[in-house]
Amino acid sequence: MARPNVTIKTVDESMVAPIGENTSTTRGAMISQSGLITDLGNTAEKAANLMVLEDLGSWYAKLRTFAEAQLVALGFAGATLIGAIGLTAGGYIDSNNSATRKPWHQEWWAMNNFLQYGGVGIIGHTTDSMLSIIASTEVFDVMFQGGTAESYATNIATVVETKKLTDSPCLGVLYNQQPATTASMARLAGGTDEFYVHVWGRKYHLNSFGNGANDDTALILSNLTPDIAGCMARTDRENYAWTSPAGRRRGRILNVVRLETNPTATQQDYIYDSGINPVVTFPGEGTILFGDKTGAAETSSLSRINVSRMFIYLRKVIAPIARSVLFELNDATTQARFRMAADGVLRGVLAAGGITDYRIICDSSNNTPANVQSRIFTADILVKPTISINFVRITFTNKNLQSDLNAGT
Repeated sequence: MARPNVTIKTVDESMVAPIGENTSTTRGAMISQSGLITDLGNTAEKAANLMVLEDLGSWYAKLRTFAEAQLVALGFAGATLIGAIGLTAGGYIDSNNSATRKPWHQEWWAMNNFLQYGGVGIIGHTTDSMLSIIASTEVFDVMFQGGTAESYATNIATVVETKKLTDSPCLGVLYNQQPATTASMARLAGGTDEFYVHVWGRKYHLNSFGNGANDDTALILSNLTPDIAGCMARTDRENYAWTSPAGRRRGRILNVVRLETNPTATQQDYIYDSGINPVVTFPGEGTILFGDKTGAAETSSLSRINVSRMFIYLRKVIAPIARSVLFELNDATTQARFRMAADGVLRGVLAAGGITDYRIICDSSNNTPANVQSRIFTADILVKPTISINFVRITFTNKNLQSDLNAGT
């Protein structure tokens, strides 16, 4: 018979979400191809095939609910089952453990990585009908890949191509990991206009749940498209959509242990010259988005993310003004009212540094009698966008000691 004794144990019932950056109104969307909504969604979300996530806490809460249900299904009972959530949840989303992970582990981490930057996350289902619904009814600013397979890029293109014909277009951020060994790199997925951003590389980052008893320091390997979308969310929070999301101030990549490949200077040239944005780790400076190109031709100012997003912003805010003139008389009064409303928007963008000049033409010169007779209202808005710095040239000149520097000699 055992001696009298006291047994004390600690039951871990926690699943703590890491702290991300401050909230941003930027909405980032992702398409799930692996049943993420089926497993983590509530009844309404499963019926709609759509989830909206306000922050990291709500994302971890969904995983906790799912893990608890799985443990109950396995026959555990009582409060002690919650102590195993960390290990069990880690098995579901740990990309290093193929025996226990769920097929949506990449997607889970992709949304996790975006939410760290403070944006609002949207997850939609991958069927053709749902893609159509998402493209036509949901308003968001950027889409990113939940995985590296080409099908993710194809689904993004399906949505972006639909939305860019509406008054609420979005950017699609596409992944590229083609070896940067030649000067003629190809973009792996489509998107050869200003509505696409291509990014090169993947990062190793910390696993919030460890890797069970085998390796608590196991790292997760994720593509960088959610982080680039996150940089846009940070930019919108701290500046404006027409500010470049690249560089040390706004292009900092969060939760990086190391890049899968840190491109050399020559590789960065190959990548950038191919219209793809590299992510680079600089010793003592951190890991940053080191490019701000879109898929548009280099000869166009729309080849830069900040210019493309500025025009997307203008389309979104001018569209309601345009709708307000529908069914009105196409006369001088209506034209003046439109000019006044649009001028208010453009003056705000000018004051905030998004453009350097603009002109609104909406009068009898473009609303000709033929247009009026055809019930067509015409407005031409000309803008000069602000251009981001891509090259810095500094010259140091060695002067003789007796030279008068102040005199410029």
